[in-house]
Amino acid sequence: KSVAGFATILNHLAKESKSDIAKNSIESREIEAQVYQWIEYAILYVAPGSKDRYCSLQLLRDFNKLFLSKSYLVGYSITLADLAVFYAIYDLVKSLSPIEKENYLNLSRWFDHLQQIPEIRQGSDLLNFTTIYLHGWATGTHV
Repeated sequence: KSVAGFATILNHLAKESKSDIAKNSIESREIEAQVYQWIEYAILYVAPGSKDRYCSLQLLRDFNKLFLSKSYLVGYSITLADLAVFYAIYDLVKSLSPIEKENYLNLSRWFDHLQQIPEIRQGSDLLNFTTIYLHGWATGTHV
């Protein structure tokens, strides 16, 4: 039996995996469908959109608004949907200054939570989300 398509392959692997994130992603048919939709969205819109300045700002605003009332994209735990979006926007979030990150506090909270998990970060740089950074910068610029 062959499996084709990025989201379909991830879904197939999730069913065979013993990881909690994979299990969370297939907990029910509804969750499985929502995870699949988010993965497709990440591939088709988030990844390409994060490379365009106008689109990327809109994506950041949209995700920030979404995470105002949610901790995860699907359900109440980390799923493959969160991973797909996390990896799709990693470089975009990395390029933000501390001041820009403060404009997206809800998104920053979600992103920082995920990056603290070593298996998710996989050796990538731990991005700074502290406001102490801003305090030192702001104090140094006043006369």
